[in-house]
Amino acid sequence: MNLQARIQSKEQIKSASTIALWSILNLTFLPGLAFIILLLQRKKHDTNSLSYYHFKFAIKLNLSAAAALIFVSVLMILLGGLNSGWTWVFVITYFVLVHTIFIVIAVWALIRAWAGNKVFSKY
Repeated sequence: MNLQARIQSKEQIKSASTIALWSILNLTFLPGLAFIILLLQRKKHDTNSLSYYHFKFAIKLNLSAAAALIFVSVLMILLGGLNSGWTWVFVITYFVLVHTIFIVIAVWALIRAWAGNKVFSKY
């Protein structure tokens, strides 16, 4: 591999890693704000690049997390009622478990970005 290809791949790895990091931040410390920053990254990447792949994955992951966490939690509260203690046990348990799963997937995507790989690749 020539020097130009190595430089480009290092730039792609850095960009993909930054995207994965914003995805983690959206799921943990900066929900909403990190997602907006993630959306602003859209125009900066070639559609066939590693960073664009990680961008698409991060958007799908974060939207799926929001839908799963908000929709199911609200549904459990509506079906169980606000006054039932068991409703809150189920809501909090579901929220923590599912949220943890999404965070672990985002960390896995960051590790794959550091390695210069796609999250899911065919062998």
